[in-house]
Amino acid sequence: MRRIRRPKHIVKSTHALKTKEGEIPFLLSRSSGRRTLTIIVDEHAEVSVASPMRMKEKEIHDFIHEKARWILAKMREAKKDRDILSQKEFDHGHEFLFLGKKCKVSVNETDVKRSRISFNALIGWSIDIPKGLSREESQVQVKQRMLQWYRAQAKEILGGRIFHYSRLMGVEPKKIAIRTQKRLWGCCDYNAQTIHLNWQIILSPIKVIDYVIVHELCHLTIPSHSKRFWKKVGKFMPDFKQYRRWLKVNHLDMALP
Repeated sequence: MRRIRRPKHIVKSTHALKTKEGEIPFLLSRSSGRRTLTIIVDEHAEVSVASPMRMKEKEIHDFIHEKARWILAKMREAKKDRDILSQKEFDHGHEFLFLGKKCKVSVNETDVKRSRISFNALIGWSIDIPKGLSREESQVQVKQRMLQWYRAQAKEILGGRIFHYSRLMGVEPKKIAIRTQKRLWGCCDYNAQTIHLNWQIILSPIKVIDYVIVHELCHLTIPSHSKRFWKKVGKFMPDFKQYRRWLKVNHLDMALP
């Protein structure tokens, strides 16, 4: 007899808790389908707490008190990152990464009816936009053209690197998806033998791109991050730790406004 699953029931409410470290505002989500208590601090410095539906308020508060120092440190870090990102704009003279190198954006008002983009590795991006646009309209068009350009480069570059390392490693994913991922540079669905890559990885140097690809290809045969997994990554990329470190150090430069 087939078991009928009941739909999850979720109740959300906003709270603020005073701790020894400082006050912590948070969104509490109680779910009938949850068994554990978790805390997430997002890129906007907002705190979300997810708990089982019937967990006592005291247990939730005790857990937040215990993690208060970590939560507030993450909030400060997120606010600092947000302030840095707020200075980035898709505008003339601003710099963005491509394959690990910072390149400038040059925006030119011309007689074109539709904006267009070109790229030179020595000069950077040159984007022609129609005359008479407001600053906001200009930035919207520059952003659209640059994101389209980045995604096109990602399809070409990532496809070629995956093909190269697939042959080298003797593995072949059934499907490759290049998409926008908020928190991940790549992931592998072991059961479906599918690899997902974040197109923004092309902002990093080619060796860092290769590390992400090798990492995910290794997951096609080893789903966990076990010693055996890292040994396999090291077999095809002995200096992978420096590329993993590069991603950690430069993650803000890779973030797009």
